[in-house]
Amino acid sequence: MPRMRFMPRFDKALERKKRSPRLHAAVMSTVEQIVRDSRHPSLNTHLLDRDERIWEAYVTKSARVTYQRRGDLFIFRNNCRHDIIERRQW
Repeated sequence: MPRMRFMPRFDKALERKKRSPRLHAAVMSTVEQIVRDSRHPSLNTHLLDRDERIWEAYVTKSARVTYQRRGDLFIFRNNCRHDIIERRQW
């Protein structure tokens, strides 16, 4: 069974999203989908950093989740707007 670890940056951003219940729920739904099937087409998953093996998945048109996978461990790094990822703040 897959394991999950949430980095402090992810937790902090998720806490702020509690003010927007729909977005908070969408992030958590995306996390669950990544763990179930990280290659599901709805996630539009793609590699951000080949060396670190950091992946990006879509939550909404403008929101993203970044993560790494090490065996059965998913490390969720950040959940943020698309423009933040473009500034390489994973």
